[in-house]
Amino acid sequence: MSLSAGLSIKGMSLAYHASPQAAGKRDLRIDFLRGIALIMMVAAHIEITSVVNIFTWERFGLTTGAEGFVILSGFVLGFLKKQQLERDHFLTVAYSILRRAVTLYFINITIILSILVLTKIGVNTYETTHFVERFSGTAYSMYPTDGGSLESWLNNILFLQIGPHQTQILGLYFYLLLITPVMFYLLYHKKALLLLGVSLTLYIIYQNNRIILTSAQFEFAFPLLSWQLIYVLGLCCGWYKDELMSLAKNNFGVFVIGLLIVIFFILLFIAQNRLNPFLPKSFFLHIIPINQVNWMYDNLAAKNALGPLRVLNDIALLVTMYVFLSYFWRPMNYLFSWFLVPLGQNSLYTFILHVYIVLIASFFVKFNLLEYHWLRNTLVHCASLLFLWWLAKSQVLRRFVPN
Repeated sequence: MSLSAGLSIKGMSLAYHASPQAAGKRDLRIDFLRGIALIMMVAAHIEITSVVNIFTWERFGLTTGAEGFVILSGFVLGFLKKQQLERDHFLTVAYSILRRAVTLYFINITIILSILVLTKIGVNTYETTHFVERFSGTAYSMYPTDGGSLESWLNNILFLQIGPHQTQILGLYFYLLLITPVMFYLLYHKKALLLLGVSLTLYIIYQNNRIILTSAQFEFAFPLLSWQLIYVLGLCCGWYKDELMSLAKNNFGVFVIGLLIVIFFILLFIAQNRLNPFLPKSFFLHIIPINQVNWMYDNLAAKNALGPLRVLNDIALLVTMYVFLSYFWRPMNYLFSWFLVPLGQNSLYTFILHVYIVLIASFFVKFNLLEYHWLRNTLVHCASLLFLWWLAKSQVLRRFVPN
């Protein structure tokens, strides 16, 4: 059965149907999913506990919005650049990717410098210049605390060794885009298995040896050798999107999709048994012994190291959500697309601006995940998200902030 084949109520199809004019253009389901990932990210970076956290803080399984961003970014790039290669020379496509990498690099530098300037003129930038372990209260400065030489500062900035922890993932994207032309070269010459094999090998090397390739700050949260795997998986799926959609219609494809959906629900159930120290215990199940869940999480689903069970959960989650949206697009579109799709379609723009929204939020409320001011904190989260949505819809500062 086709993913877009759909259910109907009184003759009205609920399924996703792209209009003929939209052929080759945006898949709104992908934008919808990126919008969800953005909500998860903003709620995580404005570090207060609210109702939003209850539904977003690893509640979809052993996964966070960051993995969704990386996978979907690879997917969209793989799909679009394959189309571009049908009409443009490979060098043209490679140049466009490298130009994108340079853009992200200078965005990174601009954010680093802007926060530094705000600090120097007396703005309280603590929440963007420090990473705080909220349970212990230990704070780690993301900028040098001593004066340092000009050469030292230049090295820190140019090699992305400092900056807000909320935007670290931009450094990961920069390095991934630098090597993406090589990935496309392999895909273009029908060597996808070689690309996947090399990617998996690098992932295994990291899991066994914890090798850090660069001196950039992002490596602490998103080690390149590990996180490149889900980017490559997304890239390959985007490249072969049409083939995968065709495969989904036969018995083997239906079996694989069904298996991934079952895996998603199993891991979803397991995740509800893992206690979050910042949320009341009453919000969790207590069926699986907590020591077993913690062992599984620490050894197989660690977030920074991107454990194998987390990778499986990411894949199962995205497939399940994509299938769900394919069958029930009309009601989901009616209820949520007005908010999620603009965020998803302006994801880089929104991501860049969100660090300043985090900073503004810190002026109004003290970041503390152990204080349960449910109404106030929920209002802060919702107001921040709505402001970002309004910025995306109104295209404020669009001349200066890329997308």
